[in-house]
Amino acid sequence: MPGPLGNRCLWIPISLLQSGTMPVDSPRRKTGLINIRLAAMILITKLQLKSPANLSELGRIKRSKVAHLSTGHHYRYVDIQPPKGVTTIVTALLLHGFPDSAYGWRHQVKGWSGRGIRLIIPDMLGYHGSSQPTDPEHYAMKRLSDDLEELIRKAGVPEGEKIIVIAHDWGAGVANRLIQFKPELVKGAANFCIPFMPPSTQYIPLEKYIELLPSFQYQAFFASLECAAVLDDNQVATSECPSFEKNGVVEAWLKDNTQNVTSELLSKEELDIIVSEIKAGVGFGAMLNYYRTRKINHELEKDLPQDIRPDIPKLMIIPSADPAIPPAISINAEKKLKNHEIVWIEGLCGHWVQLEKPEESERIVGEWVERFAAKDWVP
Repeated sequence: MPGPLGNRCLWIPISLLQSGTMPVDSPRRKTGLINIRLAAMILITKLQLKSPANLSELGRIKRSKVAHLSTGHHYRYVDIQPPKGVTTIVTALLLHGFPDSAYGWRHQVKGWSGRGIRLIIPDMLGYHGSSQPTDPEHYAMKRLSDDLEELIRKAGVPEGEKIIVIAHDWGAGVANRLIQFKPELVKGAANFCIPFMPPSTQYIPLEKYIELLPSFQYQAFFASLECAAVLDDNQVATSECPSFEKNGVVEAWLKDNTQNVTSELLSKEELDIIVSEIKAGVGFGAMLNYYRTRKINHELEKDLPQDIRPDIPKLMIIPSADPAIPPAISINAEKKLKNHEIVWIEGLCGHWVQLEKPEESERIVGEWVERFAAKDWVP
C-alpha cells in the first residue's frame, strides 16, 4: 500500500486524486495538499447526496452476478468477457482494496478485455453487494483465499484451469496469500502498490510495527472498535491535514466540524456511486475488519514458504510517492523475489494509481499479460 517527506508523512497535490492528472501549469495543481492514504476515507465519509446513483451510469455494473458460497458468504461480481472476435488469452481475478469496490477498476476494464483478458471483478468481503460479516475471523487471508477459489469456479472457470490475479492495496495483500494457499489456481500475479512479501515467521504486534514505521499509526485507529462510528458520523475534505503519527490525531481531526466538505476530488457521478455504495451497506464497520486480522493471519500463515511462488511471473507496479508503503519496503522485498518485475511510477503519483495514471496502469499490466500469455506463463 505506498518527493519530500514531512514528519514521515507524504503530501500529494489534491488534484491528483481526480481521474487522471492535471496539467503541470494548472492552478489546481498549486492548491492545497492532502495525505493521500486517508483520501479515500475522506471521499466517502458522510456526504449528503440527493439520491443513490444508478451504478450502471459509468459502466460500474451492467450485468452483475452473485455467487453464493458453501461458507454462507455471497459475493457480488462482474464477469467481463473479451469483445466479440477477440480470443480469450487468460482469466484475471481483480481484487480491490480499502475503501474501494469493483468500481475502482473502471478505467482499465475496457483496455484489458480488449486485449483478450476475461475479467472477474468481485466486491470484496465486507463491502456492499457482498457479505458483510462483523467477526474478523471471516477476513483471514486463508478464508478469503478459499472463498475466492470457490467464486472462480462458480463463475464458470473449470477445475484445472489456472487464472492470474491483479490486485491493489488490501486486495494485493489478499493476492499475496492467495497465490501461496492456492498454487493450483494461480499462474501469475500483478500487484499495485503492495510488494510481494512472505508472511512473518514471528508475530509482530501492531504497536511494535508502528514503532518501526510511525506513518502506520493510522492503522491503530482503523483497527479500533470506535473507528467505524467516527468515519460514519463525520465528513471531512480539506486542503490541510495534520501529521498522523501520534495516537488520537486522526480521530480528533475527523471530529473537527470546521473542516469543509467538497466533491471536487472526483466527478459528481463518481462521488455519487462511491458514497451510495457505502450508504447502501453497513458503512465502514465490516470493511475495517481487514485491519483486525493481524494475529489471526499469523497463526494461519506462519508455516507458508518464505520463497513466495518462484514458479510464476510476478509484476509489481509501485508509485514512488505513495505514503502508505514507503519505497524502501518494496526495494527490500524485491531482493528476496525470483521471477518478478517491478515498474516504478515516478513523479507525483500516489496510492491510487488506477485513478492517477489510468492509461499507464492499463498498458503496463496489459503488455505484461500479453507477453507471458504468449509464453504460456513460463517465467
